[in-house]
Amino acid sequence: MDSNNLNSVTALGTGTSTGIPMIGCHCPVCTSLDHRDQRLRTSILLQTVNGKKILVDTTPDLRTQFLNNKISDIDFVIMTHDHADHLHGIDDLRPLCFGPPVREINLYCNEVTHKVVEKRFDYIFGAKDLTNKPILGGGIPRLKLNTVPLLVETTISGESFFFFNYPHGHGETMGFLHQGFAYIVDCMEIPDELMTILKKKKIDLLILDCLQRSKHSTHLTVDRAFSYIEEIKPNRTGLIHMGHDLFHLDLMKMAKVQFGPSVFPLYDQQKLFY
Repeated sequence: MDSNNLNSVTALGTGTSTGIPMIGCHCPVCTSLDHRDQRLRTSILLQTVNGKKILVDTTPDLRTQFLNNKISDIDFVIMTHDHADHLHGIDDLRPLCFGPPVREINLYCNEVTHKVVEKRFDYIFGAKDLTNKPILGGGIPRLKLNTVPLLVETTISGESFFFFNYPHGHGETMGFLHQGFAYIVDCMEIPDELMTILKKKKIDLLILDCLQRSKHSTHLTVDRAFSYIEEIKPNRTGLIHMGHDLFHLDLMKMAKVQFGPSVFPLYDQQKLFY
């Protein structure tokens, strides 16, 4: 495989909202010495053959993720939804705006996320700070929110995406397709209409939500994730957003029994190509 002619995806973080180890927890997974069981909050970086660097989500671990992976610049950000573990590191984009030259970073999301982010981070997206005075110095990141259309091919900075929503708790998460890559994280279920679309696409690499073994009200379990993989039939699937119910090695063995080596849990700083 000639990686120079392929896009890449780096798992910046592969853990659930608490991160693994979870603060105060002494369970076997949280105390595991296997580095693959130590998971920052879930985020990925796409690097395209056209030279674009695309960040997906701004987790509270973003600074550490950038330093661990030697990331010093990005072209734009895709925001999947407004939950804190995927969003609240947004201020760590600030050093990337300093320059020289000083620059603005575009963020792309669905309509609901746009409204929530604009309100929650009014100190960034308002023209003035909370004292009603103009912003001075480098106190805020220079960011621009953009709403993307769903279920149509959309071009951003020369890269073609197909965005879609699916249920997650009381709201929705936005997933996407980019060439042969599909990203579905923080997912409660995949609606039939979306499943029909995904089955028709030629998906080389799928990254899919897989929180834990037991039933969960807002995330895919191991069994549910495996069932969807059977239906979609991607060439490869990386599992992500794992909690402390799952050892990396155990999940890898479960996936291998059912699918062989084509399905596997991801670990932090792992890089794949598509």
